Amino acid sequence: MDTPTPASPEVPPESTSTSPPWSTPTKIVVGVTLVALFVALLVAFRDFIGPLILALILAYLMHPIAAALERYTPLSWRAAVTVVYLLLAAAVIALLTIGGLALIQQTQGLYGVVQDFLLYDLPTWLQRLSTQTYHFGPWVLDLRQYDMNAFTQQLLAALQPLLGEVGALISTLAASTLQLFGWMAFIWLISYFLLSESGKVSSNVITIRIPGYQEDLRRMGRELARIWNAFLRGQLTVATIAMIWVWLWLSILGVRMALVLALLAGIARFVPYIGPAVLYTITALVAIFQPNPAWGLEPWELALLAVAGMFVSDSILDNFVMPRILGEALGVHPAAVLLTALIGAKLVGILGLLFAAPTLASLRLFGHYIIRKMFDQDPWADWHSAPPQPFPGTTWLRRRFEAWLNRRRAQAEHPGK
Repeated sequence: MDTPTPASPEVPPESTSTSPPWSTPTKIVVGVTLVALFVALLVAFRDFIGPLILALILAYLMHPIAAALERYTPLSWRAAVTVVYLLLAAAVIALLTIGGLALIQQTQGLYGVVQDFLLYDLPTWLQRLSTQTYHFGPWVLDLRQYDMNAFTQQLLAALQPLLGEVGALISTLAASTLQLFGWMAFIWLISYFLLSESGKVSSNVITIRIPGYQEDLRRMGRELARIWNAFLRGQLTVATIAMIWVWLWLSILGVRMALVLALLAGIARFVPYIGPAVLYTITALVAIFQPNPAWGLEPWELALLAVAGMFVSDSILDNFVMPRILGEALGVHPAAVLLTALIGAKLVGILGLLFAAPTLASLRLFGHYIIRKMFDQDPWADWHSAPPQPFPGTTWLRRRFEAWLNRRRAQAEHPGK
């Protein structure tokens, strides 16, 4: 009996499909139609884009926690995800119950301080300044020759629309509490189902398959994961440290509205240059116009101490903590991040402001890939990625925690030993 000869691996098997292939014009028409439908859906449901992005980010952040819980406990993956999200919901509800009303009240108070300064105190100060003459050695600066009233009117005309938008936003947050809770529940549910159905592999949250490009997609996915992982976990860690420090420091000094100023400090970490400058200015205004400063300080002394403590904190974070956490993971210049943040804030609001740095790094990656492919070059030949180093102490803590869990597990399995 003849032994059957195996088919050569170089010869592809004949297709048994009876479906005729599409012609090139058909593919172009279908592709353009799908793109048009996608853009139309984005425009029609643009209000859902931000919450969906936040849900995806939340699922990405909660994945390692759920994976650790599933690994070190008898819980299944779905049960571990459920426990994590229930604890998250309880923590959010507790925080909103404790500090939600205070945060809204302090935000309204801070808006009032800034508004009064810009609309009343600043014009009065400029008017008083315009009547003075200053002598600096042989030089004389006579401000009476300048029209400060015109400058003040132009400044107020430029700032009033911004103040109106901020005031409307604060009023909306204060009045639309139920709607805010609805969006939070929507983000929580979408994120929960994304994570519970994706499984233990984080790459399963979003899966794209294109024949012939699987290796490129895998490499692109690794690079994007490196960028966003470094930003989300690193930048959020730094922003949290900044918020805690600012809240503690301002509370010790007795500065009003420390909670909302701490929140602004966290947001300022996402906007290079302008963010810290605005934060320092607002903090100084709050301290200067605060009645009865604590510790027997003068208003200007309180403002100087408050801003100095925040400046020292930012310097430590920028020079020691950020390079250790992020390293060269993003590889973008702060000035470019600032420009991207301004454009993103104009296009998509607060999300464009917060996620400007990883978005710019992702666009840089896509641009590099497209340009190299257009010139028939290997897109990964000269692409060097340096993963961020672990923060000092975290590796040691993780190993100690794993050793403790292993000992507890061994004691539970063998109680007599």
